[in-house]
Amino acid sequence: MMSTRLTRFCAIAALFALAACSGGGTSSPSTAPAPNGAGILSQIVGVGDSLTAGEQSGGLLGIPTTSPISILPGHLVPPTQENGWWALFFEQAKGVSPAFMANPATSVLPLINPPGLGAQLVPTANLFGATHSSCDAFNQAGYSRGGATTVRANPAMTPLDLGIPGLTVHEALGMIGPIAPTCVQLQGNDPTIALQAVVSGESGAFYPILLNFVNALGNQTTELNSAIALHPTLTTVWLGSNDLLKFIFSGGKAPVDSPAQMQADLVQILQSLQKAGSRVVVANLVDVLSAPQFLQGGATMQATLTAFFERPPFKLPPALAAALAAQITAYAAQVYRVGANGYLTLPGLAKIFTALENNPFNPQFNTLNNGTCVGPGSTLINPANTPPECDFLQDAYAAQVQALNNAFNNSIASAAQQTATPLVDVHGLFASIKAAGGVPINPPICCNLQFGGGLLSLDGLHPSNTGYALLANAFIGTVDKAFSLSVPPLSPQQIFAIYSNDPYAPH
Repeated sequence: MMSTRLTRFCAIAALFALAACSGGGTSSPSTAPAPNGAGILSQIVGVGDSLTAGEQSGGLLGIPTTSPISILPGHLVPPTQENGWWALFFEQAKGVSPAFMANPATSVLPLINPPGLGAQLVPTANLFGATHSSCDAFNQAGYSRGGATTVRANPAMTPLDLGIPGLTVHEALGMIGPIAPTCVQLQGNDPTIALQAVVSGESGAFYPILLNFVNALGNQTTELNSAIALHPTLTTVWLGSNDLLKFIFSGGKAPVDSPAQMQADLVQILQSLQKAGSRVVVANLVDVLSAPQFLQGGATMQATLTAFFERPPFKLPPALAAALAAQITAYAAQVYRVGANGYLTLPGLAKIFTALENNPFNPQFNTLNNGTCVGPGSTLINPANTPPECDFLQDAYAAQVQALNNAFNNSIASAAQQTATPLVDVHGLFASIKAAGGVPINPPICCNLQFGGGLLSLDGLHPSNTGYALLANAFIGTVDKAFSLSVPPLSPQQIFAIYSNDPYAPH
């Protein structure tokens, strides 16, 4: 998924130019025999985006650090990468310890130095805040090969987890270096900055993740070619979330893969890995609008916010919590036309807080175009030079998003079937959790998919340590069944221990 909300902006020229920047395209490996038995686990490689990288709360970090704004014990800023599902999957498959994965001298993760890539959120005295800017000197360093060596804790180590935050399916095939030349932030109505911002996440993470492949592969250094260069015996592939998120946050303007193109791109990725001699599994996508980053409107929003305000850090009396939730729900409906089937994002919620705080009795209903997304081609969308911040998804646009989500999952399923690749049903896992109202990690306290419910981190998109543990077991179950292996899933005791030390789960 996207590493920062900067990626909400439109980047038509940058993304259409991607294929031309591919330096000759993906290499076609000769067919190699696929391993059997325990040999399948000899060289495990991860291909994906921020979910495979282990991002949490808007940041990617491999070394624990501190921040004065954090109210965690010792002002801790927790690492993210070693708590990701891929790291847990590797530990279970290879029998290595969490300490092995967290140690720069031994880890197969591209561990990122403090303060981390992106802008990691931590709990603070005022709910939560970012430890540093997403465009500070540390993030800037990632855009150059030389600077990337300072970003990595062990730049000499060749990683096996190649997850790049912000990466789309087509970028896994064709991106050979940063598309945005430098770290950018939106400045006024500059369309050039807006075009760069949508690809800022993957541009700043590309060299820090793939640094060790650049000298050997040159202008063929894509995520896919880097994975093939590792001679994998088992590859996990999980891509597509950013295609959906970039569509959402650009108001439908970002020209991401069509469902048909996504299927074709995935088929090429899966077949290339198989021809290189790797066994492969591929995962599908959650219903992104069910993530706590998005608050469904109407009665659902009012009930969700009421429960939210009754919990820490607010701990409002039930009557006051219900009144505030009703006021916010009504404001979203009247000002931004977010109906019962529309959605409000967390930044959108912050905007409403500010508006109500400034003038709670007489809000000015004059901001309909500010952040309201109603779909491609609408006259309510701001001009191209000022792409909308899609913090308020009107009902019809939300339906478009869900339809595209479904179509992308159909594309992934078709690509899996076309290439005889086992499918990890992440969509089914999270749909069942939502239908059940949660999972009994520590009933009745944890865990569910609501904001603060313990399965997602503070950005409302990336999983908590506990959520990543459930994902690891989903991949393990698919790999074991598909290839007749016996990788041990994380036991209930292990998952409870992970939950007990999870900074994003209620205790």
